[in-house]
Amino acid sequence: MNYRHRSYAAFILLALIGLALLSLYLLQPPAAKPANAPVDEFSAERAMRHIEEIAQEPHAMGTEAHAQVRTYLLEQMQQLGLNPQVQEATAANGAAVGYVYNLLGKLQGRGITGKAILVLAHYDSQPNARGAGDDGAGVAAILETVRALKETKKLEHDLIVLFTDGEEYGLYGAKAFLKHPWAKEVALVLNLEGRGTQGPSMTFELSPENGWVAKQYIEHAPYPFLSSLAYEIYSRMPNDTDFTVFKDAGYSGLNSAFIDGFVHYHTATDSPENLSLNTVQQHGSNLLALLQHFGSTSLNKTKAPDTVFFNAINGWVINYAQWLNILWVAITAILLVAVFIVGVRKNAFTIAQVLIGFFSFLVLLVIVVGLFVPINNLVLDLLPSSHYSAGVYSANGFLIAYLLLALGLFLLLCWLALRWLQVLALTMGMFLLQFILVAILFFTIPNATYLLMFPLLFSLAGLIFILWKDLHEQPQLNLGFVLVLLIASLPAIFILMPIVQVVFIAFGLQLPVGSLALFVLLLGLLLPLLSLAEHSFRWGRVPLLPLLLVVAGSIALLIALQNEKPSPQQPLQSYVNYYIDADSSKAYWASIYQTTDNWNRQFFGESSYEPLSEIYPHAQRNYLKSKTEVLSVAAPVAELLADSVYGDERLLRLRLASQRGAAHLEVVLQPQEPGSISSIALAGEPLTLTPIDAQGGKVYHAMLHGLPQRKEVQLEVRLKAASSLTLYLYDQSIGLPEQLVKTSKPVHVIAGPGRASNLTVIRKAYTF
Repeated sequence: MNYRHRSYAAFILLALIGLALLSLYLLQPPAAKPANAPVDEFSAERAMRHIEEIAQEPHAMGTEAHAQVRTYLLEQMQQLGLNPQVQEATAANGAAVGYVYNLLGKLQGRGITGKAILVLAHYDSQPNARGAGDDGAGVAAILETVRALKETKKLEHDLIVLFTDGEEYGLYGAKAFLKHPWAKEVALVLNLEGRGTQGPSMTFELSPENGWVAKQYIEHAPYPFLSSLAYEIYSRMPNDTDFTVFKDAGYSGLNSAFIDGFVHYHTATDSPENLSLNTVQQHGSNLLALLQHFGSTSLNKTKAPDTVFFNAINGWVINYAQWLNILWVAITAILLVAVFIVGVRKNAFTIAQVLIGFFSFLVLLVIVVGLFVPINNLVLDLLPSSHYSAGVYSANGFLIAYLLLALGLFLLLCWLALRWLQVLALTMGMFLLQFILVAILFFTIPNATYLLMFPLLFSLAGLIFILWKDLHEQPQLNLGFVLVLLIASLPAIFILMPIVQVVFIAFGLQLPVGSLALFVLLLGLLLPLLSLAEHSFRWGRVPLLPLLLVVAGSIALLIALQNEKPSPQQPLQSYVNYYIDADSSKAYWASIYQTTDNWNRQFFGESSYEPLSEIYPHAQRNYLKSKTEVLSVAAPVAELLADSVYGDERLLRLRLASQRGAAHLEVVLQPQEPGSISSIALAGEPLTLTPIDAQGGKVYHAMLHGLPQRKEVQLEVRLKAASSLTLYLYDQSIGLPEQLVKTSKPVHVIAGPGRASNLTVIRKAYTF
């Protein structure tokens, strides 16, 4: 190849890289506004002051820190003129009950519409998390938004502010609010969430029949970021937020969150110093603008047929009626047929070559994506912690490494395939495969069809123009060939590349194949350009560019792995709990993971990996456990308040209390006669009964999340008159007994995320 050819190749590579980076850059949050910004605007710096107060330490429901945050928020709501009230209530979630303290306030509108807008975020944190992003950012954004609203024209509708309690343990606060009289006034719900500490604030969930809500959001949010693909994916996932409660109850609305920085999610590093001011700015600026709009807009009809919507470039969002998919798919099909006919007539490929190209690209896709299964498993084995589900600190580093490797492998396999196939034959085969995928999406997830349809549509348009103008002949000598394909690739890059990043950030090393499959499909649309670049940089017959990309990807992967080394800024997440059986005076250390780290290894010298049956009669899950010293601590109390018999039914009413001020209670009921229990009510809430196989017969398991300030509740059990009952009562507190921890946590170790980490659990058995 001569210098001119390589200049074209360099131009192609730089153009593609530049467009890809631009597509990601344009979706980044706006610059944060300082504290001295105009008072009628949202300031991230002002909001951060609230976050710093809220996220000083973990504040899970039932803890003293939780009560302190509640006091602070009530003071702020009072200063804003919201006339706050505390809704002290209970809510059930299957076999669990939450005792919540919801915080409510109202900003009166100037009209008498009978309609209200509900804006909410939860103020409780996970047990080991400081909760700056989840959900201190949402709470602070609402407080700062209300302050800014009071500096502007009064809204027509009432604005209800709700800071829910118990979201992290079971959406209890949102469920409890539905019992409040104000719930009947709500016509629209806006929820703010956080699943990380940075990145764009995404509106990832909307209520069904979202056409009206989506249209209003797109037109009035200053920094919109949403897609009907996310809407479709999230609706099929088991994940829940407070918004789920309102969506299921038939309310209209939307749910926004940021997801980058997932490694900090539910941990002590979910702290103000790790929270992006720019992210908070987008979170709040969108909320302020939406409330200003919705606050004076008719809320009589908030439902309309679902539409298709997605970000194209920067703040430009494409939105169209779902039925138009039929038109776009039809046009794509016509173009596919036209390109096929013109290509055959121009001798660019034959029918047989296209069929071979179809199967070749399918095999190529499977090989590239499939190779990342062992690659990813190797990476997981090399991580300093085996608990990869908690995320990695160098998520973007791993993304770059994986994309470089995928690109190198893709070009290497294309180099092999193109020894027997013409590049346009392989490209046409890839187009055929993409159209099949478009058809599958059209019939199964119509609102996600755009993801592959528009990139394919424009790529087909570019190729038919090239064939029509004979630009495919000697493309290395024709700048027009490159320019046309670059223009045709714009929709593919600007639609697919951001989704590749978002999917990788969302699922990380737990499931990287999804984003890599999308990336390979994007590379397929860019195949003629990439093939030209690869061919121009060959060294004799050696495919130099693919090999260099594989080497670069490998180096980037090693750097990403090195960057995972634990440090005070990137602490290791460690798991250990402490359990006591007060009746047998035995105690155990236990971890949900079989592997240990340099810190928690001190607890598991002589250990086994089996169910924790010494503590739970129905234990099934394996734990790494070892015996240890019994701490002298007061056990939970079950006091008989009433024991009466009516006919063949016995009613037991018990007072359950934690003498040591624990955060939660756990109850296991084992009747002497199987099936004799007819009903259970905990804290006044009837529970769903599910018998569980256990030692000595069936048992019933229940939880009370968030013990009230008096640290006691009542349990009511109805059972057969002649039956006796064994009650296993547990109280849970967050944190380990310091006097039993020989080596304190170093600065590079923190408690692992989740509700089953860093607990002290005391069990006491009672018979009635």
